[in-house]
Amino acid sequence: MLDRLKKVPLAVQILVGLAIGAVAGLLLPRAGTNAQVDETVAALSLGGRLWLQALQMTILPLVFALLSTLFIRSQALGGGGRTTRRSFVTIIGLYLLAVPLGILYTLTLLELFPITAEMAQSMRAMAGQGVPAESPEWAEAFLAIVPTNIVAAMAGGTLLPVLFFSLVFGAALARLEDGDGKQALSAGLTGLADTVFIIVGWVLRLAPIGVALLILPTTQEHGADIFAGLAHYIALAVTQVLVFIAAIYLVARLLGRIPLRRFASAMLPVQSVAFGTQSSTGCMPLTIKAAREMGVSAEATDVAVPLSAVIFRMIAPASGIFIASYAAAVYDLPPLGIALLVTVGLLGIVLEMSLVGIPSAATFVAFYAPIAALVGIPMEFIVVLLVVETIPDIFKTVLHVTAHATTATVVDRGLAGPDPITTEKG
Repeated sequence: MLDRLKKVPLAVQILVGLAIGAVAGLLLPRAGTNAQVDETVAALSLGGRLWLQALQMTILPLVFALLSTLFIRSQALGGGGRTTRRSFVTIIGLYLLAVPLGILYTLTLLELFPITAEMAQSMRAMAGQGVPAESPEWAEAFLAIVPTNIVAAMAGGTLLPVLFFSLVFGAALARLEDGDGKQALSAGLTGLADTVFIIVGWVLRLAPIGVALLILPTTQEHGADIFAGLAHYIALAVTQVLVFIAAIYLVARLLGRIPLRRFASAMLPVQSVAFGTQSSTGCMPLTIKAAREMGVSAEATDVAVPLSAVIFRMIAPASGIFIASYAAAVYDLPPLGIALLVTVGLLGIVLEMSLVGIPSAATFVAFYAPIAALVGIPMEFIVVLLVVETIPDIFKTVLHVTAHATTATVVDRGLAGPDPITTEKG
């Protein structure tokens, strides 16, 4: 029985845990009507909080280890031949395109389909009624980015000073002369990240139980309002991905110069597999085959698609912008300004490129924790969204494989032009 259970995908297990906890909460007497039941639910909810805190304890070492080695990995990825460099520049360009597109989508959809008070209350309840961090004066916030004591900053309530130090440390590490010291330090940080991911894996194994114990008191107290809130989030998140899929088709047509009919026909089999597997990396051979069927050269395809499969998740900065704005609405914070939204998007690019080759189930919290710290929203809310992220993630995988093929088309059309990096250096 246990062997069969282990073969069930984690996302399915989490959804089952969500359903069991929700149904149990709905069947129990409403909060305040039976003291003994309320005490039992309160005791069970401690298990959910304990699981939540166990997941949170991995964030700091994980973020530090990943960001500290970002520049070394980027050097290796961007230091190849001309096609590799052009692919890298194309990926960065498409990432930057995602930032204004994400801002436009978020501001428009949250205005057209706002979060109701009942949705917000139930989602806050599942997150433990966490209180968002107070927003300091802009001068204080600016000065706080640079820590005077990194040890104290790591023990503080915000990740921003840690993020800054990690990036500066990583930049200095990349400039260090090659030798035993640099190799040992890089290997140590990589080992730290790998070790923490093992801990994350252990915690995620308990996710079905933790999620069930988190939602049980929420549905007992607020009824089915939590489902309206989660459904609202899923609908807007999926719509965002569909908008990006349309945008990437347009990029393939205008910049890759591939007729839409040919592009859509070649990508449909790949997208079908991506929809079923939720693995853009696993679809890489099919994406390469589709790009060649479109007429993209082998040189561009064989470099751009594998590189994209490793570091390119176009939706990442836009998802960061959307979730930050969504959380601000849930906690009734003032709407985020354009400057802050741009900052969130740029941070999303850096974070996504630092999570090279790591399974998505383990990276959701590591990706959104720094964004939550930047905006000042409780980390607990991010874990609530983790519960249902598997549904938008299906559509995101379809977008990813489509964007990987689009990258190859753009790179192929630009190979006849000058090298974007060597030209700039000259």
